[in-house]
Amino acid sequence: MYKVRSTTRGGTSRRQVGFPRPSLKYALSIASMTAVSLELFIAPGWSISGRTQFEPNSPDSKINPSWEIAQVFRPPNRGTPATTEGAGTRGSSCIALSERNKLQPLIPTGNIGLTVSEHPTFFGYIPKSNATQGQFVLIDQNNQLVYRTSFALPSQPGIVSINLPATVTLEIGKQYQWLFVLVCDPEDRSDSVISTPAWIERIEQSETLAEQIKNATPETLPAVYAEAGIWFDALASRVKLLPSQTQTEWQQNWELLLTTAGLQGFVQEPIIGNR
Repeated sequence: MYKVRSTTRGGTSRRQVGFPRPSLKYALSIASMTAVSLELFIAPGWSISGRTQFEPNSPDSKINPSWEIAQVFRPPNRGTPATTEGAGTRGSSCIALSERNKLQPLIPTGNIGLTVSEHPTFFGYIPKSNATQGQFVLIDQNNQLVYRTSFALPSQPGIVSINLPATVTLEIGKQYQWLFVLVCDPEDRSDSVISTPAWIERIEQSETLAEQIKNATPETLPAVYAEAGIWFDALASRVKLLPSQTQTEWQQNWELLLTTAGLQGFVQEPIIGNR
């Protein structure tokens, strides 16, 4: 288990950027598909209910400007799927009311992220609960279940990761919906908590990006992905560097990457690791 600690930094203030506002027609079509997907594949009988976004308090700190050029995340100019709120439950007996809305996918402002990987890694925040297990669910644009897996919950709240197995391949140009579930009672799936759904799209590498990735070192690779707006690969390659870099160096890059993606509330959360 890796623990992210706060550090003191001086310099310029951080920037926050997001995806452009989608068209009404596109937003309505995605919202409709999301509702059907949740009903069919997560737990029959669950209903969609209002949720508030979890925004933990972020530290009032600043980052050295020398890091910003290489590590800032630049979101691509793409349509933004509508954010369908997480599915409510009738009880959620295993988690306090104050913790329910903290179950979140790590996704940039706009609720969609890109990848060039056939088998990307997904990250999410798991809050404190007495749930018996966690689940990760992936659904395609045709409302078909692509992948679902159960995983052991961490002993403490933090950021977990799920690797898509080699048997499941994302197709180029298609968008997929994904989310996390906390199962309170395996015999009563209505007594569970579902995160706000997020979206992922696999894109084809341009010749320029492919050359940059080929020539990058492990230390410079996260910056290549971040500059190109490839969120999932930027995040995964940054986390891989945690054991090999100093705490201060890694923390500065991590904080800037998350902050420029609108995820500053998760900067100080511990990274539990792969489930």
